Amino acid sequence: MTEDHLFPQGLAIPGQRRVTQILHQINPNYRGRQGTFLAQNGVKKATLCADCNNRVLGTELDPALISLYRAASAAMEHIRYPVAGGVIFEGVNLNRVARAVAGHLLALDDVPRATYRPDRRLRRFVLDRRSGLHPALRFHMWLYPFHKQGMFKDLNHFEFGAKFDPMWICAFKTYPLAFGFSTEVQNPTFRLPGSLDLTAHITADDEQLFHLRLMALPIVDSNWPFAPHPKGGIVTGMNSSITTEPYVRAKKSQARTAKDATCA
Repeated sequence: MTEDHLFPQGLAIPGQRRVTQILHQINPNYRGRQGTFLAQNGVKKATLCADCNNRVLGTELDPALISLYRAASAAMEHIRYPVAGGVIFEGVNLNRVARAVAGHLLALDDVPRATYRPDRRLRRFVLDRRSGLHPALRFHMWLYPFHKQGMFKDLNHFEFGAKFDPMWICAFKTYPLAFGFSTEVQNPTFRLPGSLDLTAHITADDEQLFHLRLMALPIVDSNWPFAPHPKGGIVTGMNSSITTEPYVRAKKSQARTAKDATCA
C-alpha cells in the first residue's frame, strides 16, 4: 500500500492543518492517532495500492479534479455575495472528476472493506471506466466557500416520522467546492437548494466535456451532511470521517493575554 493525500496536494494551501477524527468506532486496542492532531500539508493514509494511487488517481483522474478546483477558485475571487448569479465552468470532464472524488473517499478508510456494498459500487466506478455510475447512486456538487475541509463516509440520514428510507451519503468538501455520493433522495427535505444533481451526466464516456452553471445562492449549510436534519438523525457505521482546518500558531503576546484573562 502507498500513502495517498486524502485531499490532493493541489487543492489546499501548504502548511499545517488541525485534523479532527470523528465518528470512529470504539476500539480499546487502537494505537493510532486519536482525536485532534496537527498534520503538515494535510492527511495521508496508506489504503490504496501503488497502481491505484499513482496511475489511476495521480495520472488519470486527479488532474481533472484539480483543474476544476482551480477554475472555481479563480471564479470565486470575482464573486460578490449576495448579488452573484452563479459560477460558470467550461470543459469539465465530469466522469473523471466524479471518479477522482470516489477514489479519495475510498482511501479514507483505515482498512479496505472488500464486501461493503457502497464501497464495491464506488470501487467499480473508479477502476472500470466503462461501467459508469451504479444506478443506485447519485452524484452531487455544490459551492463550498469555507476553509474547513471535510470528508465523511457512510452517513445515513433519516427524518423522524417520515415514510422514506434513510439516505446514505458521503461527501468530499474543500474550498471552494463540495461533492457527494448518495442513494436516491426520496425525502424532499434532503433536496437542498444550492446543490446540483449531476447524476444524469455521469456516463461511461470519460472523454466527454460539459459546461456547468453552479448557482452561488443559496449557500448549502457548511455542516452538511455531517449535521442531521432538525427533526431527524444520522445512523453511521464503521468509517474514519475527518475534518481539517488551517492551523495558525498564536503569537506569544496573544497567548499571554489569553492566559492572563483566564487567570483573572
